[in-house]
Amino acid sequence: MQTEGVHTARGKIWRWNRKRATGIVESTTGYQIWFGLDSLRGRKLDDINLGDVVDVEYEFAQQDSHDRRAVLITWVES
Repeated sequence: MQTEGVHTARGKIWRWNRKRATGIVESTTGYQIWFGLDSLRGRKLDDINLGDVVDVEYEFAQQDSHDRRAVLITWVES
């Protein structure tokens, strides 16, 4: 498994804490990717919902109990 650089995945918003502006994306392959406010790039906090389908660029980096951290999240419009 390559751990250097930025990787991409599709997933869904699995957990969202509006108060902390952090959450978890669960990828289609089952990985959990932590994200924070800086990866949202202008998305309004009230516009984030559990189950939203997203594309996520992430890196292997320890964040809390997770080993993947989002760099950029893009919402997939249906």
